[in-house]
Amino acid sequence: MKTSKPNKHETIAGLVWVVLGLAAIFVARGYAFGTITRMGPGFVPVMLGILLVVFGLFAAWQGRTLPGVSLNLRLRPFAYIIVGIVVWVLLVDWAGFVPATVALILISAQSERGMKWTEAALLAAGMSLVGYLIFIRGIGIPIAAFGS
Repeated sequence: MKTSKPNKHETIAGLVWVVLGLAAIFVARGYAFGTITRMGPGFVPVMLGILLVVFGLFAAWQGRTLPGVSLNLRLRPFAYIIVGIVVWVLLVDWAGFVPATVALILISAQSERGMKWTEAALLAAGMSLVGYLIFIRGIGIPIAAFGS
């Protein structure tokens, strides 16, 4: 029977999740918790903290049994997606939700080398329409669709 080394990256990531979950619970300890039907301001942070702790412990435990893998970090997708998010934040107040979302999708789509501009444009149009219908029309978030 072959024994493999523990996956340090998985274990460390799981433990980071546990620490973040415990921090969320610690920060929210002074907030009113409420009930499931009348949630207080502490309900969501505590519940998310508990989920982070549970999933973090699960990931850390898996890291002990899963074989280690080499990390192949690709910076291109990370950079394009971060730039897309920053552009969205900068454009949404000035240009409106739809143009900002189109810019976000078109920039983020370039993180995938095989993405064609026509596919990215169709994706941007569809995501902008769905986002407009859900967030502006459905939920009623006060963001201008076009322009400020």
